Amino acid sequence: MVLVVDDDEGVRDALHLILDDEYVVLDAAHGRLALGILRERRVDLVLLDILMPEVDGIEILQEIRAFEPHLPVIMMTAVKTVRTAVAAMKLGAADYITKPFADDELLHTIRRVLDEQARRPAERGWYEREARLPRTHRVLVVGSDRGWRATIAVAVARAGHAETASTLVAGLSCLLRFRPTCVVLNVGRASVDAARFVATLQTQLPACQVVVVSEDLYLGATPSWAALNIRHIVHAPVQAGELVGRIGAVLAPDGASIGAWPRLGVAVSRAIDHLAAHFGEDLTVDRLAEVAGISGSHLAHLFHTETGTTVRSYLTKVRVEVAKDLLGRTDEKLAGIATFTGFFDASHLARVFRRRRRGTPSVTCPCSAGRRAPDATRRRSP
Repeated sequence: MVLVVDDDEGVRDALHLILDDEYVVLDAAHGRLALGILRERRVDLVLLDILMPEVDGIEILQEIRAFEPHLPVIMMTAVKTVRTAVAAMKLGAADYITKPFADDELLHTIRRVLDEQARRPAERGWYEREARLPRTHRVLVVGSDRGWRATIAVAVARAGHAETASTLVAGLSCLLRFRPTCVVLNVGRASVDAARFVATLQTQLPACQVVVVSEDLYLGATPSWAALNIRHIVHAPVQAGELVGRIGAVLAPDGASIGAWPRLGVAVSRAIDHLAAHFGEDLTVDRLAEVAGISGSHLAHLFHTETGTTVRSYLTKVRVEVAKDLLGRTDEKLAGIATFTGFFDASHLARVFRRRRRGTPSVTCPCSAGRRAPDATRRRSP
């Protein structure tokens, strides 16, 4: 299967005419759509244009290399320069062709690159194993309070990997290590520091989507934000279901499928919002159902259908996320963190943490480094 990535519809149509007799051909009009396809489908080779709007081919090649290091990519451009050729080859492009190209030249190049790939058994075995794994997205949730970050992370973890960062500085430390495909940034009111964070993100990971949650209705008109390429702004306050749906839409450009992405209805969304603010309390299904305005049995059914887990399991996952955040950001003792997050005692937290995180609760999270939170051991009142 060959994926053609070019913003010119005429070029995409021409490549279909050349290649359709020998290969199954997919096409994408821009780099972000191409990355979405690569996370969902097995592709044997990519034909990637260099000169494209918003995110150019060199940047897309860099993103491809982050999660498909052995996938052969042939670069295409109408303007061949030594500088771009060197950049492409340094990032591992298999070859480089200049438009306009002859049909025979293109077919010969594709066959040669695929033959070379087939003669690498170790890499081919790795790629085939990876191709059988589900394509997952990586979502980084930055800012706001711990409960909010944890509930959003747990919700999107059904269809991808999620991490949280309490501050902008912690979020920056996550970018190159975690390499998110989407960052959810809760900025409250617009600030210069938050704008700088987005600018840095766009420089380091230009293909990463950004969803900004803000109380500022005119965020785009703020001078420090006006020059930023942000197309996804959600006005706070926002229900969990609406935000999770927006993240899913952002990660599936042009309606591309992203698999079993959670779709949270109003009742489940209300329950999750309440859980985010009261995770340390003795919550029951009936109590959350009362908040949602439905019966306990109905909420239990909806919750499992829409999130893929039970209310109790979801609550436990949120508590673990909050405990991980506190362990990374404070020097509080495990007993205090257990009390704050709603566990029976420190040993209970340790058992759950080991079972769910496959590690011990003394291990800190690199994304959570920061100042001590002085209220970490204060239990929420019912």
